[in-house]
Amino acid sequence: MSSALIIAAARQDALEAALRDAGCTDVDTAPFDEASALLAVERRALVVADIVEAEDADRLAPLADGLRGTPLLAIAPEHLLEAAFEAGATDCIATPIRGAELTARLRAALRCKTPSHRRSRRERRLTEELHELQRQKQELERIACVDSLTGIANRRHALSLLDAEWKRSARDGTPLSLVMVDLDCFHAFNEHYGHLGGDRCLRQVTDCMVRCLRRPSDFLGRYGGEEFFAVLAGTDAEGAAIVAERMRAAVESLGIPHEKSQCAKVVTMSVGFATCRPTLNGNAEALVNAADHALLAAKADGRNRIQGQAPTRTERPRLASTPWRRFPPVIADPWFADRIPPFLASTRDEITRLRDATTAGTFDRIRALSRRLRVSAGEHQIETIAELAGMLERAARAGDAESLYRVLDELDAYVAHVQVTYRRPIELERAG
Repeated sequence: MSSALIIAAARQDALEAALRDAGCTDVDTAPFDEASALLAVERRALVVADIVEAEDADRLAPLADGLRGTPLLAIAPEHLLEAAFEAGATDCIATPIRGAELTARLRAALRCKTPSHRRSRRERRLTEELHELQRQKQELERIACVDSLTGIANRRHALSLLDAEWKRSARDGTPLSLVMVDLDCFHAFNEHYGHLGGDRCLRQVTDCMVRCLRRPSDFLGRYGGEEFFAVLAGTDAEGAAIVAERMRAAVESLGIPHEKSQCAKVVTMSVGFATCRPTLNGNAEALVNAADHALLAAKADGRNRIQGQAPTRTERPRLASTPWRRFPPVIADPWFADRIPPFLASTRDEITRLRDATTAGTFDRIRALSRRLRVSAGEHQIETIAELAGMLERAARAGDAESLYRVLDELDAYVAHVQVTYRRPIELERAG
C-alpha cells in the first residue's frame, strides 16, 4: 500500500484519479504552507506538487530539502520546468498534461521509491542493531571490570588501571602512590559471624574506604579476599600517609563488632603505603611490592596502624577543605576510572573557551560548545555537568551574558571540587 500527497492542486480530481491508477491507495491534498507539517508527521511514498506560477516554484525548495529521499514530482508550465528542477524536483511534467503520460510517470516514481525506501529501512535497522550491539558490548566490559561482591574494580581491572597510571605519571614526571589494605583477623571474623556476615562487613568497609578518596583520579580496587589497594595519582609520600590514615580511622569508626580480633573489639585494618616516581623503563610491580612490605610491617607492629616511608609530621594532619562537601559525590562504574579524569581536564579547557566566547558575545559558538559538553557529560554519566551545560545553552539562546558568567563560575567550581566514587551503584543498593 502506497500513500501520496498532492500539494496546491489546481487539478485535484485528475491527479487523485491518476495516483490511484498508479497504485496509491491513500491520497491527501494540502496547500504549500501546510505540506511541511504533514510530511513531518507521516512520510509519503510520493509527493506531487502542482505548480501554477513562479512563487510556487520558489516555495518548492525548502519542501524538497526535508523529503529525505521521497520522490517529488512537479507538474508545471513549460517555462517553469527549469525552476522546478532547480528547486529539487525529482521529475517534472509539462502542462497541459496527458493522462497516460501522467500515470506512467507516477508509476515510475513509485517504483524508484520502493527500493530506495526498503534500502533506507534496512540501513536504519542495521544501524539500530549496531548501536544495540555496541551498548551490550560496553555493558559486558563494565561487568567484567567489577568485583561482584563489593562493586569496586576487581583485581584485573585495577592492576590494568595502575599500569596505565604508571605510564602517564612517567610521561608527566609526577609521583604515584599506592596504599595496600588488609582487614585485621578477618579469617576469625568469618568463622565467628559466618560468611554472610563477612560479606556484609566487606561491603560496609568498601563503602567507607571509597568515600575517603577525594579526587577523581583516585580509585580503590579489590586485591583479593579481605585485601584492597588504592591508587593515588600525583600524590607524594606525605599525601599517601594522610589518605592511608584517613582510611584506617574511618573503618575503625564504623564500629563493626569483632569479638575475635586480637587488636580491637571492632573491625580494623592494617595499611601499608609506598610512593615512587615512575619511569618509562620500569613497571608498577616494584611499587606493589613496596606497599605490600609496608603492610606486612604494619601487621608485625601490632595491626590497626599504617606503615610507609613518609616525612615525620610535627603539625596536625591537613583537614579536608569545605568544597569537598559542597557538591554531591558522583558514583560511577569502575569502567569510568580512566575516562572521567581526562573528561574533567577537557571540561576545564571548554570552560576557558566558553568564557572567551561569552566575552566576545558569540552566542552561537557558546550554544555549540555547551551542546557538545552536555552530550559528553551524559556519556560519562555526570549529570550535574550536563545540567549546567544545558543552562549555558539556554542562557546563550537568550543572549544573557550575566547568567552565562554565573553558570560558568558554578561549573568551574564543580569541576575543581567534585568527588567521584568508582563503585557500581547496584552493589551499593545490595549493601544497604
